[in-house]
Amino acid sequence: MAVLSALTRVQPTIVKSSSTMTTEQTLHDTAVAFINAFATLEPNAHVSLRAANCTHTFAPSSINPPPPMKNEDWAAHLTKLHLIITSFPVTAKEIHVNVPKRQVIIWANAVPKFREEVKGLKEGDDGKEWDYVGEFMFFLSMNEEGKISRIVEFLDSLATERARGLMVRAWENAGAGQKLF
Repeated sequence: MAVLSALTRVQPTIVKSSSTMTTEQTLHDTAVAFINAFATLEPNAHVSLRAANCTHTFAPSSINPPPPMKNEDWAAHLTKLHLIITSFPVTAKEIHVNVPKRQVIIWANAVPKFREEVKGLKEGDDGKEWDYVGEFMFFLSMNEEGKISRIVEFLDSLATERARGLMVRAWENAGAGQKLF
């Protein structure tokens, strides 16, 4: 019995080459930098992680998303959002790295921080209707240099409709005729 007990405690040794570990860590670090960039909505923080030919695609098609965005489109989108939102912190629930394909999947929640001045709150309003938590899946593909070459962002379609409504109200309250896409 002592032999069996000793055998069950032995863990298999998995040997990885240092280049595999570095690649996995690089992919993971880039994914973390990607979600952290939402904290400020600073366009350069996002674009600096992307390859020159990167595209950002929203899904599912049922939300009537815009066409895939190139880096300059994405930067303009963030600039527009920053008019009504100070930050959009993203918190990863799970991050999955696929080293051979240089891909990362991130399952996350995000909470937009609307600017107080665009909420249009009246005396006694608690502002709870502006509390919103979105759920997202980000599918990142990266090139050999570790830059993001493609992003597919799956949105919670039901919650996205609510977020669009809040954004429309915020832009109206700010006196800007904008829309999400």
